[in-house]
Amino acid sequence: MTSGYIPAKGEPGPDEILEALREASSDNPRLTEMPPEEVARQLVLGGHLQQEPSPALVADMLDALEAEEGGFDVDELSE
Repeated sequence: MTSGYIPAKGEPGPDEILEALREASSDNPRLTEMPPEEVARQLVLGGHLQQEPSPALVADMLDALEAEEGGFDVDELSE
């Protein structure tokens, strides 16, 4: 499920990013529609993280967040 990316020392890890995404997406639901690079910037600008995370890791955590929230409807898949 993850890219296998290992964060550099001091860079936010997967759990920290996922928690920041949960907080940020409750403030701004459109965040999950943005490219991972922009989401990474917004997490820092919004004060959710102190250091900008890897866009690859942000993309993985966005996928995890979407799966966690049941981001798709089964009825939509059958149409």
